[in-house]
Amino acid sequence: MKTQYIAIGVAVILAGISVLVLTGILPGMRSNQEARENLLMWGFHDPDIMQAFMGVTQDIEGASEIQYVLKDINTWESDFLNTLARGGDDIPDILVFPSDYLQKHKDKLSFAPIAILTENAIKQQFVESGDVFLSAKGDVFGIPFYADALVLYWNKDLFTQNLITLPPKTWNEFSEISNKITRKDSTGTVTVSGAALGRGINIKNTPLITSTLFLQGGDEIIDQTGRVVLGGDRQSGSVIVRPAEDALRFMSDFSNPRKTIQSWSPAFPEAREAFVSQKLGMYLGLMSEYKEIKDINPHLNFAVAPVPQLKDSPRTVTGGTLYALVVPKASPKQQSAWTFAKYFSNYANSSWYADASGGVSLRRDILPQYQRESMRSAFAEAALTLKLWMVPDPKLAEQVFREVVEDVALERATFRDALNKVKARLE
Repeated sequence: MKTQYIAIGVAVILAGISVLVLTGILPGMRSNQEARENLLMWGFHDPDIMQAFMGVTQDIEGASEIQYVLKDINTWESDFLNTLARGGDDIPDILVFPSDYLQKHKDKLSFAPIAILTENAIKQQFVESGDVFLSAKGDVFGIPFYADALVLYWNKDLFTQNLITLPPKTWNEFSEISNKITRKDSTGTVTVSGAALGRGINIKNTPLITSTLFLQGGDEIIDQTGRVVLGGDRQSGSVIVRPAEDALRFMSDFSNPRKTIQSWSPAFPEAREAFVSQKLGMYLGLMSEYKEIKDINPHLNFAVAPVPQLKDSPRTVTGGTLYALVVPKASPKQQSAWTFAKYFSNYANSSWYADASGGVSLRRDILPQYQRESMRSAFAEAALTLKLWMVPDPKLAEQVFREVVEDVALERATFRDALNKVKARLE
C-alpha cells in the first residue's frame, strides 16, 4: 500500500511539472517554439507582401515572429545611423541593404556564420553581381535578395506609327530609332521625342544611365583598390580609347540642337512623365518603375526590353542596384537573423517573393523560368547582367554624374575637364 501511495505521489508531481513546462512557467523549460526569438526587419517593399510571407513562416527555426518595418529609400540611412547611435530594442536584426551603400557602411554589418552560409553558396546560387557582398577573404556580408536594374521601356504605338518592329539592341540602333520617332515643329522645337538623353535636369535616371554607359565602355570608375580611375585610357585592339568621354559625347548629341540626332530639350517635362503622356518613344527606367507607369496610365501600350549595348561588345552590362539581406553587428540575435535570412532566400521563398512583388529572383536556378514572360524575361536579363561599381557615397555620386552631363550639355567644360572635375569630387 505504501508503495502505491509513493507511485501515485510521483505521478502527481510529474504531471504538475509537465503542466508547468507546457505553460512555460518554469524558467528555462519552455518548448523550443516558445523559446524562439522575435526579429525586427527593415525593408522597402509593400508591407502587405511582407506580412503575407511572414504569415506562413512562423514555424521556421530561429524566429517565432518577424516584425516588418517599411522604410523610405531616401531616409533609411539616417534612420539606421540614428538607431545605431541610440541603441536599444529598435535596432533591426535583418536589413534590406542597397549595394550602393556597402562601401560606406560595411563596417556596421556582420558576417554570416560559416555553418549557415559560405562564399561558395553565394557564388553558385546567385547572380554574379551578388559577389559584391563577399569580403576579400570570402566572408558573406549579405544574401542577394532582389535587384532594381535599368531597362528600356518603349512605346509600341509610336514604334508602329513609324514602321519600327523591334526595340533596339545596340546604341547605334537606339540612335536610329530615336531619329525616326522624333518630331519637330517649324521652329525646330521637339514636339515628340524619340529618346530622353543628354540632360541632367529633367531626366531622373541620368546618373544611372551615365554610369551604365561608362561601365559598358570598360571604364571601372573606381578600381578594386578604391582608386578613382574614371576617364582613363583603354586599349581597344590597336587603338587607345577613352570610353567615358565617348559616353558623354554620345549622350550630349541627343540634347544638342545643332545635331540632327537631337531629341530632347530642357523644355520637355520629366522623362517618365513624357513617356506616360505618349510624347516619348523610349524611356530608360528602373525595373521598379514598371508598376508605377502602369498605374499612372493603364491604357499606355508599352513593352520592356534590355538596355541597349555597345556594338560588338564582348559582354552585356546593365547598371542598377542589388539589394541584399544583411544583419547589423549591433543586433543581439545574429544566429536567428542569419537563419531566417537564409530561409527567406531559399528556392521556394525567393520564387514566391519575386512573384508577389512583380520582380525576379536573383537565384540562378529560378531565372530561366521567366523566359516565357515578355516583361520578366527582360527583368531577368537585366538582373543576370547587372554590373556594380564601388560607390563611395551614393548621394555624392548621383550629384556629380548629374552635374557632368549638364556641364557638357551647356558647354561649361570640355569632356576631359568635366570628367576630371567628377574624378576630383569622388576622390
